[in-house]
Amino acid sequence: MICITCMRPVESLYTVYSNDHIQLTDCPFCKETVDKYVEIDNALLFIDLLLLKSGAYRHLVFNSLELHLSKYPRAKALNNCQSLREYMQALIFNIKNWFCKYDRLNRLWLLLISFEIYLTWVTEESKYIYYLNRHDNDGKLIVLSKNLPESFQWNSSIMRNTITSKVFTWSPPVQYLYFASYCILDICLFHTFIRHFILKKLHWGRDSVYSKDIISYTILLSYGAKIFPILMLIWPYDTLISMSIIKWVANFYIIESLKIVTKLSYWNIIKIFVLVSLLRYCSVKPILIFFVAKFNFPKIKNLICQEFMLLLQKSGTYLLL
Repeated sequence: MICITCMRPVESLYTVYSNDHIQLTDCPFCKETVDKYVEIDNALLFIDLLLLKSGAYRHLVFNSLELHLSKYPRAKALNNCQSLREYMQALIFNIKNWFCKYDRLNRLWLLLISFEIYLTWVTEESKYIYYLNRHDNDGKLIVLSKNLPESFQWNSSIMRNTITSKVFTWSPPVQYLYFASYCILDICLFHTFIRHFILKKLHWGRDSVYSKDIISYTILLSYGAKIFPILMLIWPYDTLISMSIIKWVANFYIIESLKIVTKLSYWNIIKIFVLVSLLRYCSVKPILIFFVAKFNFPKIKNLICQEFMLLLQKSGTYLLL
């Protein structure tokens, strides 16, 4: 447990007296209340999270998370088992303990992933229709693109040969499975890379037992900003530009929340975020292309080339905006 103001370790957050009266502890270092969010309603806590209040994030990912996880026993070491029976008993115990321990977090991840799948599906469908029906005379964007090199000129036939065009020829359940695979793989890679670079490369959290859980919970809370476009689908504001703006806002939430929790410099956080984003972009679609093309290497090569050409066209079109 820490003080949410100075982030120094403290022994307790509050003192409970015999009449169930709770008195919040004052930090011996900064003289501020150690954690004022102990007495604050969840609705106000949620509002402070949206406002990126540092105390709200630190309360949840340090104090609240530690109090919750400390209620459960640690996982049993499987390498100390002397027989197959002991090994299976320890394995079953660890699995049950993990599901109980992370039940609340897993449900939040499931909710966020469900929203992310739907939003990705809607966004990709809108992009596919827009780029497929786009012609040389469809407005300002193409006028700008005519001033660019010939390799950047818009060619809608490229869109017909991308992985997206193949996906939208499938039945809706299969499309959903594809976008579910895309989102789950994307989130897992992002989560794994961010945690690896912060913990292993920058050596953050070496003195904390729950350092991995702290980074994971921070990513989970900041990822909630990505579901904001759900509200935009209620009103007629779900354009490609507005969707892109919301995604950039969500990326800002991730960067700022990691800065609040880790107290690393903005340069380190942004550097990691950009590197991880590039790794995700270069990994997720190529992996899915392998499965969509059924490991047919000529098809794989063609799909990757078409995706690259489409990326060049998009870059050329928006280069001067």
